[in-house]
Amino acid sequence: MRLPNEYLTEVLRHPLLALFDSEAQAQLLAEAQYRDYYPLALIFRQADPAERFFLVLRGKVKLFRISADGKEKVVEVIQAGQTFAEAVMFLQKPVYPVCAETLEPVHLISFSNRLMLELLQQNPQTCLHMLGHLSIRLHQRLDELENLTLQNATQRFALYLVGQVKDRSAESAELDLHLPKGLIAARLSIQPETLSRVIGNLRQMGLIEIRTRHISIPSISRLLQQFGGVPA
Repeated sequence: MRLPNEYLTEVLRHPLLALFDSEAQAQLLAEAQYRDYYPLALIFRQADPAERFFLVLRGKVKLFRISADGKEKVVEVIQAGQTFAEAVMFLQKPVYPVCAETLEPVHLISFSNRLMLELLQQNPQTCLHMLGHLSIRLHQRLDELENLTLQNATQRFALYLVGQVKDRSAESAELDLHLPKGLIAARLSIQPETLSRVIGNLRQMGLIEIRTRHISIPSISRLLQQFGGVPA
């Protein structure tokens, strides 16, 4: 399916495509595949051959792994405007290390790994830009790993909330939880009932106010002071 014109500018302005010249962009778009997905649709499975990487135009995609005992571990939730599976193209034997599943109706465009690698070889500056992009993603994953290994459940949720605040200079914030609580719990590697207790404790302490999925944080600094650090 061809990419709808309404998305063309958005796609070409994405950091992974913006630095290519118009000829290279045209080549990428010529081999691109646009698809609409229903909620809970599987895009690819763990260990499938990785021939394409993806850009989410609308909706959310869950990346997860299946452990040896059959349990699901949520790795990341990809939002509109974000890419995923782009690093896999640099592997000697590229296979997807995770499963990808839609959380809601999703509009998605995918690009050829083979063509992208060819174009990167011809455009060193763009190649360096992509390495910088992947480096940022790696540091984000390392920060998340540190949070999961060094922090308790309340600290993880407190930092998750602060991470959702767009204005980092604000003292208070209003935000909506765009993911179901069960998925947030899985993302933070805690049980859903533990998350419910954490939310209740934070509310009793006056650190948050919650109405369904809407959360108010009266004082971000106080929340961080209480639960933003690493336990001794």
